[in-house]
Amino acid sequence: MRDRILHLAIWFVSRLVPTAEREALMGDLTEEYALRASASSSSAALRWCLRQALASAPPLLWTLVTRSAWISTAGVALLAYVAVGVVELAVNHVFVLSSARPDAVYNPLGMAVTFPLVVLIGYCAAALRRRAPIVLGAMMLCAVTLMTFSSTEAVPAWYRAAYFIVGPAAALMGSVWHSRRRRV
Repeated sequence: MRDRILHLAIWFVSRLVPTAEREALMGDLTEEYALRASASSSSAALRWCLRQALASAPPLLWTLVTRSAWISTAGVALLAYVAVGVVELAVNHVFVLSSARPDAVYNPLGMAVTFPLVVLIGYCAAALRRRAPIVLGAMMLCAVTLMTFSSTEAVPAWYRAAYFIVGPAAALMGSVWHSRRRRV
């Protein structure tokens, strides 16, 4: 049972350590365990090893998370998604105020105004994190899908179909625009 606990503690810590340092750190940990087990008892050495694993886990986990590029990419994509929402709200607000019709939100002109702004947001997101517009497009696609299947509002079919294509395509076009400008 003691060996299982030891192996589990070492395995747990090894999952949090970057691959390049994993072998050396795990070797040091098992070597120190063996020295402590021979100097005192295996129970005391096991307690020491568990304390080391538990004390090391939070900083190792923090390092793992902060080194991960996906978190910053997701953060940039989320900020871009909020920006797209603000743009859509502003454009829809202008069209509703300028029209007496209640369905003025579903105006093709509003989509035509929103599209280049979303391309610009995708461009800015790509400037911060290269893959952020891809994540933004996926987020937009998920949001449109969720709204389509959960909404009871009478939305014109052309509008829903256009948003399945237009929003994600605009984000990706911003990414392409940024990558082409960078090459020049």
